[in-house]
Amino acid sequence: MEGKRHGGQEEEVMNNKNLHKVFPGMDYTPLNSQYPDCLHVPPSQNNITRDMAVMSQLTNAVRLYGTDCNQTAMVLHAMDRLKLTDMKLWVGVWLGNNQTTNDRQVAHFWEIIDNELAAKKSLDRFKGVIVGNEVLFRKDLSETTLLKNITDIKKNLTDRGHTLPIATSDLGDNWTADMATKVDVVMSNVHPFFAGVEVGKAAGWTWDFWTTHDVALTANNKSISQVIAEVGWPTGGGNNCGEGTCSSSNQGSVAGVTELNEFMEDWICPSMKNKTEYFWFSAFDEPWKIQYNEKGKEWEDKWGLMDVNRNLKKGVTIPDCGGETV
Repeated sequence: MEGKRHGGQEEEVMNNKNLHKVFPGMDYTPLNSQYPDCLHVPPSQNNITRDMAVMSQLTNAVRLYGTDCNQTAMVLHAMDRLKLTDMKLWVGVWLGNNQTTNDRQVAHFWEIIDNELAAKKSLDRFKGVIVGNEVLFRKDLSETTLLKNITDIKKNLTDRGHTLPIATSDLGDNWTADMATKVDVVMSNVHPFFAGVEVGKAAGWTWDFWTTHDVALTANNKSISQVIAEVGWPTGGGNNCGEGTCSSSNQGSVAGVTELNEFMEDWICPSMKNKTEYFWFSAFDEPWKIQYNEKGKEWEDKWGLMDVNRNLKKGVTIPDCGGETV
């Protein structure tokens, strides 16, 4: 993946007939963008530019999870280089249980805002800001502290004379009606795989869970949007039976290419028709997540439509929705 990218190669990458722009959003973590590892092996602009070329054939909106390792600036540079005028970026501000990390992320965020205003005179390339991902699920911060981070960023943006939709993302069942009033967008990670749902029922389960647990929270407030921040299916690594035990009569969620294809077939085109907003998790495998695999549960690094070399996985079929695009 390293080395100079020539125009012909980029053109080839951007014309893959097996990719279809049917995803309203795509979750993205660039290679080598984990701190402090990136101080020794930093992310490559060439790799990120290639990734954005690939994702531009899948979506018009990309979500980042954090600001470390200069990833946001490199994604914006790729958008410029590839002339992706329709592409919008959701900036991610990672929050955890380490205040030094949180301060660094927020400081980087303001640098990104200031640099964008200096270069472009507007924030038009940003679709919004996601402050924290699964902070409550990990119990890294209290709800009160998380919401203070959100409201501080929102107020500081307003004080500077700018507005961007502000969100946080967490598990769908971690949201409360009160939390929902503190953001512009309720972003819920809804994974049927982790609920142990068999794939034939996964699309319906995802819709029902999201609408009853999350969409219902803001039914009386149309100013607050609802987005599924993560939904997808791993291509390998075992079975997940949720809170139950897998057995010959209960296979639960089976990780595999066949199952991924079935879930995409059931979810993607119907979601386009009913205008469901979501981010697909994800475009590419993330090898750094191997550290989170457990025996018999080796799927953490296998959620990509494409492998780590950015090749569409063998057998994966992205629906073309009859030629319709987002």
